[in-house]
Amino acid sequence: MGIKKSICMFVLLLTSTAQGQIFTEHIVVKGNTLYSISKSYGITVEALQEANLQNSGTPLSIGDTLLIPAVDNPVPIEEVQQPQITAAATEESGYEMYKVKKGDSPADLAKEWGFTNMRAFYRLNPDARSDWKKGMILVKPVLSGTLDQSTIDSVSTIDSTDTAVSTELIDEVKILGLLPFFLKDYINQTPLAKRSPLALSFRQGMELAIEELNDSTRSISVTFADTYNQTDSLRLVIERNPLDSFNLIVGPLYSKRVLEISKYTQANKVVSPLSKNSDINALPLQNSSVAEEYQWQAIIDFIQERREQGEVLLPVANGLRTHQTLIVAQSKEETDTAINRIFSVFDNPQLIKVTEGWKENERLAFLDSMVHYDLIIYDNDPAFMLDVLRNLRAGTASYTWYTVGHQIVDNGITQDNFTREKDVMCAFSSYIDYRSEAAMTMVQSFREKFGAQPNDYAIKGYDVAQFYVRKLTEGTGEYRGISLGFKPNEQGKNTYTELRVFQDLEWRKINP
Repeated sequence: MGIKKSICMFVLLLTSTAQGQIFTEHIVVKGNTLYSISKSYGITVEALQEANLQNSGTPLSIGDTLLIPAVDNPVPIEEVQQPQITAAATEESGYEMYKVKKGDSPADLAKEWGFTNMRAFYRLNPDARSDWKKGMILVKPVLSGTLDQSTIDSVSTIDSTDTAVSTELIDEVKILGLLPFFLKDYINQTPLAKRSPLALSFRQGMELAIEELNDSTRSISVTFADTYNQTDSLRLVIERNPLDSFNLIVGPLYSKRVLEISKYTQANKVVSPLSKNSDINALPLQNSSVAEEYQWQAIIDFIQERREQGEVLLPVANGLRTHQTLIVAQSKEETDTAINRIFSVFDNPQLIKVTEGWKENERLAFLDSMVHYDLIIYDNDPAFMLDVLRNLRAGTASYTWYTVGHQIVDNGITQDNFTREKDVMCAFSSYIDYRSEAAMTMVQSFREKFGAQPNDYAIKGYDVAQFYVRKLTEGTGEYRGISLGFKPNEQGKNTYTELRVFQDLEWRKINP
């Protein structure tokens, strides 16, 4: 237990160049996971997933060919100007500005300033949840009464008209779809040609939704353009299709192009539909992909709510079993950051930091059997996660495993891994129940229109168009599509999550 198995690998590597893009082909062999492959090439899992969207939603198979993007310098982006404070904070306003110092943590400041829960603190300082750092400016209540006001949900955090999302309803919507069709590669059958069907599927889903939404109350039109996946091609597309001519821009799909389009003045009209790059959450555009931190926050809130409702004690044959939070993570800088920020709400959690070789995981087999552990594995390496669970099953301790969609979807964790666990709960932001009436209706309509079965990207394109058109024409604030859920915050970043428990070989929804 706790020892990584080394697997001899034979990897066929083919380096190619297409239209200025350098990539490497990797042939999947036994033991490969997205995490291990990305680590061996020095890229992130998200970058690997973006380069191989055609493999999303299906487990890796031996013999699969993956495209490995070249590691290059980040695209230079003009700095996004933050709203400026035009007047000095005064005591009469009830608030003052506070500059974060070394050693500060959200939990410590919230307690010092008199907040009764972290949710109220984060409502007043939303950036503290996702971008905590020394030197950042926080809003601090200084008068009695202002602390109560800070817990109101309608507190505005955006003052700049350049970044705020418009709430004015319209009855005519002009959409620009910026998708990487890779038409030249598709025609010439280069290695990049396999990316083309993804954008085509996404487009078909959008077209079906637009057809359904066009009625006597609104008029919707869409223009699609091939962004390829290059700086020059995106610039040319925007020159030919000025952004101020459209009410909604869907795309680009890839992170680098999304980062580039954020510098344009009409960026608040842009919806990044699929990218999971965390940098996008700091940009003045809308994002339909939910950041991992929001999923973890849903898990934390659920654990806290269960405890507040008196479920801290569970009856057992020989007494009462108390709950304790157990966090297992590999020892690295991001672990310390998460403990101080994301998981700071937990009182005295048991933390096991694991070093190289994972020998510390062996301690999990000897945990106190009189305690029920709320288990959080803060690491997306599937091999590490499975090693933690294997050691826990070797002991007698009772535990509930709390996970998030970013951890287990497209990451090599298969259904049989969940069947071995007695209690697993997951915060999802995307889930398809094909037995639902809405899903069956959409699938049937897609078949009738296109003569094919909709894939995951067609369904996501359908959901994205449905929500953002409804948002512009009806003022819809929250929406559950066939696959995606939407609950944008004031900055236009999607925060939708739903909790599901694994029972009878399926994920069953447990929250409204």
